[in-house]
Amino acid sequence: MVKALIIDDSPFARRVIRHHLTNFGCKVMGEAENAAQALEQFHEFKPDLVTLDVMMPEVGGYDSLRLFHEMRTASPELAVVVVSAVPFGKIRDSFLTEGALAYVVKPFNRFSFEPVRQKLVRVFHRNVA
Repeated sequence: MVKALIIDDSPFARRVIRHHLTNFGCKVMGEAENAAQALEQFHEFKPDLVTLDVMMPEVGGYDSLRLFHEMRTASPELAVVVVSAVPFGKIRDSFLTEGALAYVVKPFNRFSFEPVRQKLVRVFHRNVA
């Protein structure tokens, strides 16, 4: 089973992401609304997959890119799906170049998570539907 952590300051976005991850067969271990909570839960739950919102309030000197780097350094095999309301190619390319598995743009539609599901199947094989 793929253990997941959802990091997003929007309760609505967390619900939508949880719905999709659960349907894919992932077990959502926790949800964080800022980088400080995320880092604590990341170390506690040791997830296989993290969804990371780009535009979160900075807390404790952590923005999403710094959090991304710290999690990937601690767990190089970690799959990270970046979620953002910012469709700018430069930001997307930066995260993808740094090793993010996928980049999903808000607002979500019914097709938003299909490419993510396909990538998760490739990475986690039979553990994802």
